[in-house]
Amino acid sequence: MSEATPVYVGPPDLHDGTVLAIEERGADVAVRIRSFEGREFELRFRGVQAVRAHRAEGMLLYALTERREAPSVRRFTFANWDEEDDARLEIDAQELHVESSAPAG
Repeated sequence: MSEATPVYVGPPDLHDGTVLAIEERGADVAVRIRSFEGREFELRFRGVQAVRAHRAEGMLLYALTERREAPSVRRFTFANWDEEDDARLEIDAQELHVESSAPAG
């Protein structure tokens, strides 16, 4: 299978956001992120086939990218702002849904 070019996905506010929590719910995974402006997002991944995480909670995000790995599998990579930090998060899933809340304060 050939590797597709990654594309940016999700709202622009994810840039400079912080991963707050990762919660596995059966075949689904929820990732909570707080934007630089204080808005919270819940990213819901459905049909999850794999989660690769290392110290992801607290990670400052550069971006969220997606790459198609197979016809029904999408690889979502949370790019770490700090290239010297080994924190990482990748999720292989069929779907991504994003919900947001109003900024705190």
